[in-house]
Parts: sequence; structure tokens; C-alpha cells
Amino acid sequence: MSHDDDIIRDLLSQLVTSSSRFARLAARFGSDEWPRAWMRALSLLEEYQPLRISTFAELDRCSQPSATALLAKLNKADLVTRRPDPEDSRAVLVEMTEAGHRWLAASRRHIVDGLVPYLSDRDPEQIQKLTDGLSELRSILEPVDRTTRGTLS
Repeated sequence: MSHDDDIIRDLLSQLVTSSSRFARLAARFGSDEWPRAWMRALSLLEEYQPLRISTFAELDRCSQPSATALLAKLNKADLVTRRPDPEDSRAVLVEMTEAGHRWLAASRRHIVDGLVPYLSDRDPEQIQKLTDGLSELRSILEPVDRTTRGTLS
């Protein structure tokens, strides 16, 4: 491994740590009305739907029983729907409803509203650079994500 590889590893470790800490900190501006688990689940569905419960569990890094329970709560709240998988009658596909999209957007607005008072004194260009950097990083990793997702059950 080269010296540059060590530098990249250290920088990536800092990036993962900082972005995780920011996400946890930002989520604290939410409330019990906007459960983090629901936000996380709906965000995954927004990005990847429709999903089998087993695939959702793998993406969410949780057990299948935990995924089933979480998605059942979201279904009961009319935020997701379940339908048979046309490729496998034993499996179920889960997708967001319009109410789910509205709920997720409102929960994100709630967090943003909590962050604005602390960041409104920042130059919008500074926040744009951070946003652009994360978007660029994501675009680099999306092809790998698509390939990996193809291996999920």
C-alpha cells in the first residue's frame, strides 16, 4: 500500500465519521413525531423502491423480523403499501404511498427548520460546496451500489 493510499484511507475515515455525526446531530432536531427509524426506512424506499422485505433488511442492515415489524408500522400508518411480487408469489414488494412521500418531506423540513437558526449566518456558497462534494462522492459510488444491490436477495 502506498503513502497516498494511507492518506486516502485516513481522509475517508474522517469523511465517514463526520458525515455520520452530522446525520445523527441533524436528526436530533427532529422530534418523537418524526421517528428516525421511519425516516430511514422511507428514505431507503424513496431511493430503491419497490423492495422485497429481505432486500430492505439487507440495505437497512437489520434483521428480517425487524424490517417486517418496521414496514408493518409504516403500512398501518398508510405510509407504504405492500403488494405481491409478480416474480415470486411468496414474496411481497413494499413501496411508499403519496402520504409516505409527504411525511418524509415534512420530517426533513422539520429537521432543516431546526438547523437553519444555527447555520443561517454561513455563506450559502459554503453550504453549497459541502452539498456538491457529497453529491459528487455519491455519484462516484452509485455504480458500485447498483452492482452490489444486484447481489441482494
